[in-house]
Amino acid sequence: KLMAEKKTLLYIDDDKAILKMVSGFFEGQGFSVHLAEDGEQGLREFRSRHADIVLVDLNMPNVDGFEVLDTLSKESPDTPVIVISGEGEMADVIQALRLGAWNYHTKPIENLALVRHAVEQALDKAELVKENKAYQEGLEKKLTTIIENFPGFIFTCDGSGHITYMNPALTSYLGHEVPSQPCHKTIFNFDERCPWCSELSLGEQFSRHDIQSPRDNRWYHVIYLPVLDQNGDLLERQIVLYDITETKQKELDLEEREEYLRKENIRLRSSLSDRYKLGSIIGKSQAMQEVYDTILNAAASDASVIIYGESGTGKELVAKAIHENSDRRDKQLVYVNCGAIPENLIESEFFGYRKGAFTGANKDKHGFLDIAAGGSIFLDEVGEIPLNMQVKLLRAIEGNGYTPVGGTEVKKPDVRIIAATNRDLKEEVRQGRMRQDFLYRIHIIPIQVPPLRNRKEDIPLLVEHFLSQYEEDQVPFLSPAISKALQEYKWPGNVRELQNTLNRFVTLKKLDFMGLDLSQHDKELPPDTINMELQGRPLNILLEEIERNILQKAYEDNNFHQGKTAEALQIDRKTLYRKMKQLGIDKPSAK
Repeated sequence: KLMAEKKTLLYIDDDKAILKMVSGFFEGQGFSVHLAEDGEQGLREFRSRHADIVLVDLNMPNVDGFEVLDTLSKESPDTPVIVISGEGEMADVIQALRLGAWNYHTKPIENLALVRHAVEQALDKAELVKENKAYQEGLEKKLTTIIENFPGFIFTCDGSGHITYMNPALTSYLGHEVPSQPCHKTIFNFDERCPWCSELSLGEQFSRHDIQSPRDNRWYHVIYLPVLDQNGDLLERQIVLYDITETKQKELDLEEREEYLRKENIRLRSSLSDRYKLGSIIGKSQAMQEVYDTILNAAASDASVIIYGESGTGKELVAKAIHENSDRRDKQLVYVNCGAIPENLIESEFFGYRKGAFTGANKDKHGFLDIAAGGSIFLDEVGEIPLNMQVKLLRAIEGNGYTPVGGTEVKKPDVRIIAATNRDLKEEVRQGRMRQDFLYRIHIIPIQVPPLRNRKEDIPLLVEHFLSQYEEDQVPFLSPAISKALQEYKWPGNVRELQNTLNRFVTLKKLDFMGLDLSQHDKELPPDTINMELQGRPLNILLEEIERNILQKAYEDNNFHQGKTAEALQIDRKTLYRKMKQLGIDKPSAK
């Protein structure tokens, strides 16, 4: 919506990044934007410039958002104030609304267009309130013209509730002139007086409400204005209504979805009986528990996610876990290796193309955004996307849509962006290799996946998981020395390198870190496990005897306690029990 004149917007928030993002957006929408980093500075700024609308955070140092609301409601009650704050208690929301907030939006800001809509709606409402006050001051002729042409409903009633005037839109809606029945029955089909009339019968202040009318089941925004005589007594009531059914339904749908996601989040958390695993991700370390929590929080929203981590840390698994735990799970998760797409093909790969768009385009082809419609798209190595493509992709995901190569139809994708990189994207911005606005769009929920060397307590779990994927008779004995070597190695290739190393271990029957043969660790084994008669004995018999000797010794060293023995050998207790039964190892009977 284009405004007839340039409006002044004041945004008060102690988060500099959000200040900058919101400022840039609204300046691009034609607003004159002023910023303040705390409530005290914001009040000074407002008093010197008197902005048309104020956006304010609740939780700030010095003077917080509640005090700003309270002050502005007293000093300039007609100035609309919209709260933009983090997820808070319902009590905070109610208090903010009671202090005069016109609307409430939560962080992170997922769609600035919704905030813009709220700002424009608030400015419209503020203009309407000012126009009605002008009516009280004698500007009857000008306001009458506005009322006569107003598409919503306007009427006045006396102290007893009988209608004294209706605008043409309301007359047409009711199908008759001024009725004999009281206004609450005529307009809303209420049996009792409207609650705001009862509460404000003395005309001390105006009020606004959203109601659903039993007459037609549509939602209306109601502005109640008392008209006072020279003595301050109530002369008439003036009521303005306009249909907000479409907007209200979107709000109700959003609330319903948020409640669903909240319950889904609780269900997901309660279903994690094994906190050492989330999807295909394994780890019991504190670092991984924090990653799990962030994954679940990200899955409960639809905000963009950026996953940071070294190569081989499992960034793709994190993206998959977010998608599979979100309400987009029934649609596709499309994997895109941004670094593997030639620059001259990247636009057609993302947006698709139409038959005949270029040589070789023999038929229409869907792009990544088409394929991911309703689901998620995982942009691996997002820093590899060229600058010119970043502009087009940003425009597409922010709601302006895209056009397939060689086509004319504008498509507006419904996709959730999950990006990943092993680069420092802020440094990429400083070096001019990434656009700042593109970074802001994808950097809503960051997740840092730790390298394996920083969570070594997870290595035994990972080793057990990877080896469990082979047949039991394929896996060589994992000696304490080999386990120690796996634990102490730095793992520059992270989990992927660990998996490949274990694959070589099973295949080659020796531990080999990328060409470094560590079979010498076997020399640390007790002599009686390898110094044995070999001649004429098949390998499976020899291996069985070695395994029996090791289990027997470990069982004796741990005072024939199966739990301690399993822990010492770093195997599952059920596995130990099965092997002992298979190898004929029993606890000595008491004498």
